[in-house]
Order: sequence, then structure tokens, then C-alpha cells
Amino acid sequence: MHRLPFALLLAAGCIHNSPRPDDGLARAISQQERWAQDAVAGRANRTQLDAIRASDYQAVGRGRSELKRLMQAIDRGTWIRNTTAEVMSDDPDPRLPALFDRAGRLRSDAIQGADELASALGEARGGLSIGDLRPGFEALRKAQASEDRLVRLPPRAGGLRLLPAPLPVPRPFIVVAARLVAANPELTRELDRLPPDDAAQIRARLADLDRGREEQKHAAPAVAPVLPPATSEEPPPPGEGIEAEAPSPTLKIANDAAALLAKRAPRSITLREDGLFDLSYDDADYLVDPSGKLIRKENPQK
Repeated sequence: MHRLPFALLLAAGCIHNSPRPDDGLARAISQQERWAQDAVAGRANRTQLDAIRASDYQAVGRGRSELKRLMQAIDRGTWIRNTTAEVMSDDPDPRLPALFDRAGRLRSDAIQGADELASALGEARGGLSIGDLRPGFEALRKAQASEDRLVRLPPRAGGLRLLPAPLPVPRPFIVVAARLVAANPELTRELDRLPPDDAAQIRARLADLDRGREEQKHAAPAVAPVLPPATSEEPPPPGEGIEAEAPSPTLKIANDAAALLAKRAPRSITLREDGLFDLSYDDADYLVDPSGKLIRKENPQK
């Protein structure tokens, strides 16, 4: 088992002794902490998040890169806690617990920053995919497993007990993933590539979103018709033979239709008698109105 000397907690420029076997571990921990701190310090501010939501090309590109660094910072915080906990089993240096606790706070900041950034990217056009979230789910799984193990460890040197660093509740990235799938139903199959527990939570949240939308539709107040002012004159007789305005025969490449066509071309696009356009794919038929808004999804076999 490695032991971490007092030099671990000093800056690199303060280590004056000749190289020792433990110095490599000290440098590794210091480097991992510095990289994690840089990622957290570089989190997008409110202005940058708004630019990402507005689908600014450069802002989205920077946001995707920063999301990867924040997810790596989550793993770095977990590694530092695991390593210092191991060293503290026989090293009573009082500064080691401070490093252990600092890594927990650093990881918490990285989780919060990654969740906020992922939420903004999820609102941008093409800014996020389920695959982009997969490293975050894996980092959270390892962090939770680490905390479950650390809480069962016996006291460290000098009778010191390790303080836990609970992960946020509700679980980060779940709401982001659910909203992403709700806006892009074709991503549903991507959930099968996630750990079963994460996929189940996302599907449960997705069901909540669907119920919420239905409740809002039913709760919307009925609009009372606007009646013309009363007059003494008799209204003119209604016109005869006036037909209702026909739906537009032109599909606008906008809204949901634009998102579907941007991902892949359909087998065919057909104007139905009810005025909807049928975008036929191998997995399903997507019915959109002339403005490009998705009305419903149908199984092509029905």
C-alpha cells in the first residue's frame, strides 16, 4: 500500500527533498486536482449558457468540449477521494482529510456544472445526444459506488472517520436525457445502451413529462367566442356554397419536420387526405402538419 508523505499537500515548488518513491503519487494527485479545478473554474456563465440555448455554433462547440472536461473532473474527484482514503489508513497527517473533503466538494461542483451545461446543450439544435451523456452516467455510477464503499471503511489512522460526500438528488442528467428523448422520439432506442437503472429512471421521467403535457392540454381554459356588438339592423343572410379553407399542400421544413429530416431522409413524404404529411421511416411514420409540427407517431404496420 502506498503512503503519502507530508509533501503531498505542498505545492510542487515547495518540495525541496530529493525524489522519493512517494513523490510520484503526490504529483499525480496534485495534477488530477489541478485539472479538475481548471474544468470547474471554466464553467459556462449565464451569458454563455444563453448563447448555447440559442444554438450559437461556436458557443455550442465550446460547450460540448467543456462538458467532456467536467465529466472527467467528476472522475478525478472520485479518484482523489479513493486514493487519499487508502493512504490515510496508516498515515495520520492531519492535512490528508482536508484534501479528501476538498475532492468531494470539487466533484460536487463538477456535477452541478455538467448538469447545467448539458441542460443548455439539450435545448440547442443538435447540441447534445444520449451518447454525449453516457460518460456522465458512468462517472456518477463510479462516484456512488465509491461513496458506498468509503462509508463502510473502518476508521483511518488516529481513529479518524471519513465524511461522506453524497451525490445530488434527483440524479443529474436524468431530466436532460428525458427532455432530449421527448423532443426526439427516435432517440428512444439509445436508452437501451445505458445502464438499466439509468434507463429506467429516464423512462419514468419521460412518462411524467408526457402526463404533464396532457394535463396542461386539459387544463387550458376554453376561449369564449367574441360576439359582435348588438345593432338594430338585421344581419345579412349567410353566404351559400362557401367552403372551408383547404389545408396547405406545402410542407414547411421547420420545427419537428426539420429536426427529423436533418437526422436522416425518410423513405417517402406523402400528403394525406386529412391534411397531414406522412414522413415514412423504417421504424415508424411521423405525421406532421404543414407547419412542420409533429402531430403523432404511428407504427407503419398498423
